[in-house]
Amino acid sequence: FSAQRGLTLIELTLSISILAVITMISYSVLHGSARIANEAEARSDLNKMGRNAMRIIGRELPQSFISQNQTEYFKTVFKAEDRDPVDEVYFVAKAHEKRDANRKESNFAEYGYFSDSDWNGGNYRTLVHREATVVDEEPERGGTLLALTHSLRSLNLRYYDKNKEEWLDDWDSEGADHMNRVPDAFEVRMELEDDEARVASFFTRIVVTP
Repeated sequence: FSAQRGLTLIELTLSISILAVITMISYSVLHGSARIANEAEARSDLNKMGRNAMRIIGRELPQSFISQNQTEYFKTVFKAEDRDPVDEVYFVAKAHEKRDANRKESNFAEYGYFSDSDWNGGNYRTLVHREATVVDEEPERGGTLLALTHSLRSLNLRYYDKNKEEWLDDWDSEGADHMNRVPDAFEVRMELEDDEARVASFFTRIVVTP
């Protein structure tokens, strides 16, 4: 009969070493793939958050208006301040979306964009969106506050005055220069950066058509 030959100690040691190398390579490949996938997902989330904020700003700002029928309790304004690193703006616009068909609501609403420390505990800022469905004598107060985006590093807004043919960093519809007027165009530049130094930049220019 033929004797069955087992592995020698050297062969066994060599086999274990080869298996260990294969396992290490497989782990490195899988770990690298997971890291790349996580990185791609994080960048995608940052870009998605920024694009959503730009979409909302780009829809609401061009619908701002000054009413010719203001009263003591119904006041429409457009006030914008140049601030570092996040500009602020408060205005009234015909941009309110009705969510309940049976509820009597106007499309008029007060809006505001300003920043706060990051609500998620990040290194930068949260861009806060304010909407008040009742237009009253206090256009900068009340309403509902929601986060437009986190990880906000900067927001720069500029406003075009066709009378002066120039872009401005500030606007006041109650001031002498822009009395009862809203801007003729808007420029929005926004930068996000998360805690892992991922950066996303956005820019748009919106011309208001009569």
